[in-house]
Amino acid sequence: MSRQQKHLHPAHMLLSIVHTVRNAFFPALFLFVFHPAGEGSWIYWGRFGFFAFIAVSIIWAVLKWWMFRYEFRAHALYVYDGLFIKSERHVPLDRIQNVQRNTSFLHRVLGLTALSLETGGEEASLKLAAVTKREADRIELIVRGEEEPDERRLHFQATNRELLKASFTSFSFFLIIPLLTSLYFTIDDFLSLGGFTKKAVDYVAGSLWLLVPILAGFVILGIAAGIIITYLQYGNSAIMSDEKRIYLKKGLLNETFFTITREKVQAVKWKQSFVKKWFGLVEVELISAGDTGEDELETNSLYPFLPEKEAQNMIKELLPQYELKNEMQKLPRAALWIKLLRPSYVWTLVTAALFWQLPAYWYASPVLLFWILLLRWLEWKQARYTINGEFIQLKTGALFTEVLLTTRGKVQEVEVKEGVLQRQWKLATIRTANRANPVHYTELRDVSVQTAREFYCWYADRS
Repeated sequence: MSRQQKHLHPAHMLLSIVHTVRNAFFPALFLFVFHPAGEGSWIYWGRFGFFAFIAVSIIWAVLKWWMFRYEFRAHALYVYDGLFIKSERHVPLDRIQNVQRNTSFLHRVLGLTALSLETGGEEASLKLAAVTKREADRIELIVRGEEEPDERRLHFQATNRELLKASFTSFSFFLIIPLLTSLYFTIDDFLSLGGFTKKAVDYVAGSLWLLVPILAGFVILGIAAGIIITYLQYGNSAIMSDEKRIYLKKGLLNETFFTITREKVQAVKWKQSFVKKWFGLVEVELISAGDTGEDELETNSLYPFLPEKEAQNMIKELLPQYELKNEMQKLPRAALWIKLLRPSYVWTLVTAALFWQLPAYWYASPVLLFWILLLRWLEWKQARYTINGEFIQLKTGALFTEVLLTTRGKVQEVEVKEGVLQRQWKLATIRTANRANPVHYTELRDVSVQTAREFYCWYADRS
């Protein structure tokens, strides 16, 4: 294997500069558009500081590109960085858990991609921010210890019909509401319209013949925006696999391609909101040892809008050892009473604030109490569990439910605890911890003491 040190692609400097300019867009509007040059000396010095910041950022982008180098040796990746303080990072190839590509629109224009190598340690991800796709292919083969990629099987490809359904269940069309609200409160100040916006809104609100078509237009605009956002975010989504790995792809403008080794999967989670349950959809997540910690990438989600039956069949194909059981045990009735009787600090504080500051709105207190009790009843109604041989399955949540399925060998630790009220009702709380970054915990409250003992013995008996 070649020990030649390599830089990132030179276009990485351009990507860094574009990122800096994008972050400086609103300060530039503030300094150069909304405030005239003669307004004050602080504007002059603000503009001077702005140009100085841009110049330093450009110089730093060049130095950063030049300082960063990487090379592959026999069984490890070495990364060198630093200008005044030199650093060298050594990553054994067998510690790399997952590989992810994130190709933004600008990456795609330049024929590049960003590669993240996830180790699952304290420094969970090593990112090569700009490499050619050919270089990314080479690195992935080195990490896998292979010379040629394996043949991949396609399990799922998002269709236009599924994306359309996803756009409604995700409620992305509601994003237009805060946008219009923000425009309403800021457009007068920015454009110095002298209250014209408020007068126009008041006029439209008092004219039914104008109000109805405008509202209809906003509804159509919101639906269209939601569909476009969903297509851009989840278009081109696909789930593939070969003998050892699972491959996830999504996105039209910004494409994410994620690779996870089957044996690295620590648990499988089914997530479902009330709306998704109504449409028969579910989101399936794979809990793995090497998360990136970058929420915007959502790397461990197969696809957020899978039909339930199709999701179960797909998991059987991808991970045959993980089989979801539809029949699980309920919590005892005593768990309902303890959930209803458990004090609510939120309700107590809100009630005290209402009677102290807004006594005329006292009726909000019983409404809030009813809502809290309803959620607790739903939590009791939805909660389920089962222990089946090497597997444990826990269901939690009220309006949003999660079902965790994992094996005894993948559970890092368990915890059983009893509160004061629980001890009176012979109940307990059980919790599992699976290896991830950060550690993934799942907790089920108010199971019977007998169930908690069985759970503890089940884990203690692992080989």
